[in-house]
Amino acid sequence: MMSEHVPSPTSFSHHPPDHTAHMDQMILRHRTSPPIPVPGSVPLDDYSAAANEFRRKGTGGLRLARPADGPPVQHGPDSQRQMQIANNFPKRAKVQSDSVVFVPQQSSLDKFVVSIWDQIHGGINLEPQSLLEQWQLTASAATATINNGGRPPGPGQPDLGLLSPPPTTTDPSLATLDTATFNRSNLFCRKVTQASRACRAIEVIVQARWIEHFDAHVEVLAITSPALSPTKRRKAALLEACADFGWSEKELRNKMAIWRGYKEIKDAGGWAALVFAGMGLYRFCKYRVGFTPESMARLRALRPRIEVAADTLHPTWRQLLMIVGESPQRRFCGHPHDWVVRQDGSDPVPLRSTYLEHDPFFSFEHLDGSVVDANAWGPEDDPRWIPPVSAAASLTGQHVCHSCGQEQSEEPKVNSCYCFPSLFGSGRRSPCPVQVFRTTDGRNNGLLALCAFERGAAIGEFVGLVTKDLQNLDVMDSSTGVRGYQIWQGRQGNYTRFTNHSCKANAQFQHFVWMSTQRIILVSKGIEAGHEITVDYSGSYWRGLDKDCLCGEACCRYKNSGHV
Repeated sequence: MMSEHVPSPTSFSHHPPDHTAHMDQMILRHRTSPPIPVPGSVPLDDYSAAANEFRRKGTGGLRLARPADGPPVQHGPDSQRQMQIANNFPKRAKVQSDSVVFVPQQSSLDKFVVSIWDQIHGGINLEPQSLLEQWQLTASAATATINNGGRPPGPGQPDLGLLSPPPTTTDPSLATLDTATFNRSNLFCRKVTQASRACRAIEVIVQARWIEHFDAHVEVLAITSPALSPTKRRKAALLEACADFGWSEKELRNKMAIWRGYKEIKDAGGWAALVFAGMGLYRFCKYRVGFTPESMARLRALRPRIEVAADTLHPTWRQLLMIVGESPQRRFCGHPHDWVVRQDGSDPVPLRSTYLEHDPFFSFEHLDGSVVDANAWGPEDDPRWIPPVSAAASLTGQHVCHSCGQEQSEEPKVNSCYCFPSLFGSGRRSPCPVQVFRTTDGRNNGLLALCAFERGAAIGEFVGLVTKDLQNLDVMDSSTGVRGYQIWQGRQGNYTRFTNHSCKANAQFQHFVWMSTQRIILVSKGIEAGHEITVDYSGSYWRGLDKDCLCGEACCRYKNSGHV
């Protein structure tokens, strides 16, 4: 976050921007040029001279206005770390219909890696216990159906969770079909889907391990049958496997080509890359587009980062590896953002160790939502409260969105506001696909996007301790227009704390009112997978700060110390 640039703690605050005080007045002058003479109406030499005389100069029409007579523009007092929150989202320039825009496409490896991050941060469940429960349920249901003469359980018999056909529209029992029946079918289908996903993970890791056994068996044949050539040894091992599988040689060869791709992915990216691979794994290994030494080196560098996310978000996933003789012990424990990863493939380090140099007593608690400081505001007061948009909404107790005008509710069935559906109104939040990483240019830690965030999508809510009157600490100052407050992330907060500054930022902080409470949202301006997430701290942050900006952009505005 803000502290990544300057180790010493100070504060930054938010005030409504004074556009008249901070913007140079610009005017657009329209220049008219005399018409160029038509060829034939004047001699050729005269025409060339006239064209040169009336040719428009190579300068734009945007001019600085001359300073008008009046008081000089007054800038605010020199202060440091005053971050401003944007209230208007920037508009995207319209693309001309007749122009051709070439959009770079992701490589096969990039798509494969993104699918891994999607699976890890999605809602899949790879716990072996759910797989065993599904097997037991299927066996019990089959036994009960056989004992019942091939018919599903009747009204007086125990319900084993089977999906019976729903009643038709002409069936009188349709009126008695309650919501609980539909919910039970949802749970049953979810369990079967999760069990199928776990079976798929077991399938690919077993097939990758079988390739290792096949190669080992070929090496054994080299010792026991030294007279056989390498080709004949592989042929003998292949025919022996065909007899056990009951497949033809061609069929097994085709499958082995794909299974060997599984093994190569496991060797480079680890078991986690194989277990959490998306639906494109089979196609990726079948056509082998992107199976180059450079791609495998990239995947090898991603291995520690994949294992951090897998171990912290899916603590029991390694139990699946017991079927291939691997240890179920996790390498990384705790919160996903308790670890700082490195892009060169080095081992991740604990978050606390990256701050001990500046703060020997550093500790950080990860929050899902902001905590109101009762000592500052009282036990039941929240300074972020915003009055309803209308008197009718106030009387009915209905929460109406200040942006879209739709009803807001924590209940997904009632909610109609979808301004930021990944954060509000859609039930349980999924883990955000971001990681805290160690920068290489002296900015300490930063925030890395694992998946793409489209323009206008919410990356996360800026959460921390809602307090006031803090001095000489990094805080986010904000105001509802009635009362001001501060959000401090020094000891508790979330991953938005690690967002660094850039003079060419790809995200911004934005106010949003949810359920009559003002929130601060980190919003994307369009971020590709694998890029660092940055915001513009604004000039009020850098004014008077004896520190150079390290964003490295060509448009950097704060390269010199002592900014004014």
